[in-house]
Amino acid sequence: MDNSFDHSSKPVYNIKAVSKITGLLPVTIRAWERRYGIPQPERGDQGYRLYSEEDLQILRWLKNQVDSGLSISRAVDHLNDLRENGLNTFIQPIQTVEYERIGTIENLRAELAFHLSSYDEKKASETFRRGVGIYAIDQVIEEIIKPILIEIGEKWHRGETPIAQEHFTTQFFIQHILSMVASSPPSTRQGVIIAAGAPMETHQVGILSIVLMLRWRGWDVRYLGPNLSLERLEEALSALRPKLILFSATRRESAEALIKIPEIISRFSSPQPKVMVGGQAFQSYATQSSQIQISKGGSIKQITQEIEDLINEQN
Repeated sequence: MDNSFDHSSKPVYNIKAVSKITGLLPVTIRAWERRYGIPQPERGDQGYRLYSEEDLQILRWLKNQVDSGLSISRAVDHLNDLRENGLNTFIQPIQTVEYERIGTIENLRAELAFHLSSYDEKKASETFRRGVGIYAIDQVIEEIIKPILIEIGEKWHRGETPIAQEHFTTQFFIQHILSMVASSPPSTRQGVIIAAGAPMETHQVGILSIVLMLRWRGWDVRYLGPNLSLERLEEALSALRPKLILFSATRRESAEALIKIPEIISRFSSPQPKVMVGGQAFQSYATQSSQIQISKGGSIKQITQEIEDLINEQN
């Protein structure tokens, strides 16, 4: 068991103080304790609950996950998985003045960007894990990963940084997102979703971010990687009977390659899967097929909701 919280395990906060600090109602805190055994406060001399700083960090982390759309039961399952894998350090102390000063998401992003620019994978990983422990998944994607990739891409286009730096940063995020996808709790919703990069599409971070959000919201998503060939696609996927197939494309030629999709979908047995496409390529290229829905884009949360709305139309 990881002992990263031993220094903060002294019970000193009553439930009123914990409620004020975390923003959770006392009835919610007691309900989580009763149903899931988290947290596990001690009792004072008069029988009142007393919580440690460790308890505060756990409650704050759980609240962030619930606020991002995860159910409390799945958030608890994920927390237990992290603990079993020795990753309690995902949850970091948040109450000290020093941490509040340096621990804003902007400063954390700057710290991560610095470590990535130095090719320091160890420190970058520690910083990224800290961010995942503090902030909701959609915040990590929108306010940490996305801005760093945009900035380094712009620097490369201006000739201010080598392509190797952009590749290192991109691969760092791909590896960490894949790790988070792999550690997500089992699916709780019916139906399979297929996600992949369109033919000739090599970018992965965008579609992987959507896969991660959907997996954390309980969907059974199978990621087939970038540059997926459409050859014999219906044969490969027929056994899975997917509800939805998602394709991403940043290049026009990748988007145009999907013109074959309606014909391929017609060869699936009923009920045939829906198809949604998205990415930068579709800002300038619009498919004419009524069988393909183009994502409206927006934040990762908005795209996830758009996907869920499309799935619910089938039910």
